[in-house]
Amino acid sequence: MFDTLFIGTSGLLSHAKGLRVVGNNLANVNTPGFKSAQLQFGEMFEQGGGVLPGGGQANQGTGVSTLATKVMFRAGTEQSTGNALDLSINGNGMFTVKRDEQLLYTRAGEFQFDAENVLVNAAGDKVQALDDKGKLVDIKLDTALNRSMPKATSVIKLAGNLTSTVATPAVDATLNGLTVIDANGVSHTVNLSFKDLTGGSYTVTVTDGVTGGATLGTGTVKFTGGFPATGFTTMNFNYVSTGVPSFAVQLDFNAMQTSTAASALNMASQDGHVAGVRTDQSIDEEGTVVVRYSNGETAKGPRLALAEFLTEGDLEQQGGAFKKRSGAPVRYGHAGDEAYGTLASGRREGSNVDLAEEFGNLILMQRGYQASSHVISTANDMIQQLFDMKGNR
Repeated sequence: MFDTLFIGTSGLLSHAKGLRVVGNNLANVNTPGFKSAQLQFGEMFEQGGGVLPGGGQANQGTGVSTLATKVMFRAGTEQSTGNALDLSINGNGMFTVKRDEQLLYTRAGEFQFDAENVLVNAAGDKVQALDDKGKLVDIKLDTALNRSMPKATSVIKLAGNLTSTVATPAVDATLNGLTVIDANGVSHTVNLSFKDLTGGSYTVTVTDGVTGGATLGTGTVKFTGGFPATGFTTMNFNYVSTGVPSFAVQLDFNAMQTSTAASALNMASQDGHVAGVRTDQSIDEEGTVVVRYSNGETAKGPRLALAEFLTEGDLEQQGGAFKKRSGAPVRYGHAGDEAYGTLASGRREGSNVDLAEEFGNLILMQRGYQASSHVISTANDMIQQLFDMKGNR
């Protein structure tokens, strides 16, 4: 009978632990990347609890014990955050972070750059990337990524129409104020003139855009069937000005045409740019850090590392994340490779807690606790009766 007290007590303690696990799950229903857990129960028994009719020994139950909690690794609900640095994983991969000198793994993709321009998660752990040698490194926006160096113009692409009407005198055209940028990031302008030579040919003259500017180069562009003829699609000139190092520029005529309409020319693009400073940063769907600058340019930085494990048992919880069990294998790679999964930018994985399931478990734990309490109460009453019988004898 006294054993019944111990059995009931084991039920109380075990279901109290179960209530704690359920309560922890419910408390983290809004924690990004949280993985719910379930407490595993195990039967306790002793050998030789009685003799079976055939002469064998019977096992007698002695209550319940709790085993390890099982982490449920199913994916949580995906949530939109609007933060271009947040990421969610669609697949088996996990983000790799470094806390002090320990590597941890998580599905929570809330990221930001700290005061030292190092990418960290909400807990302050440093997010890891793979370098060219496959080594894990911190993601940091160093000096090279904080600014965009100027680039001299090398190609100017022209577009539009040149009048091809045969007329006397010939119809000429001009295009003034084309921007060119030198190696120091300083903008200059050049002017173009197209002199109709008839027969679809034009003499192109490039002059400096300043008043009374010098001629910088001449060339010929020829059209066949309304489009630039082979061998006449480009021309080169050197930009030379006082105090400016000479640099070569190519005019690209491929997007031009001729027709009977009035001339209407424009500069489609030029590939130079002035210096710029970092204005924004994001992480794309490949896990690459993309930096944007005030001059409209972009640059790519490190690429996030994703980790993959053979089984869920290779991980154990630690401080809001997971650590690798001793001796467990782990592989590192990038989003889109093999089974690591793909990334969604501007989104995060929420908690995978199922409220309906957890409230059902809550009721079960409560019923188990109440039943164990009744067992103890009943056993206590029976013992009390026994003592009363002995006292009245």
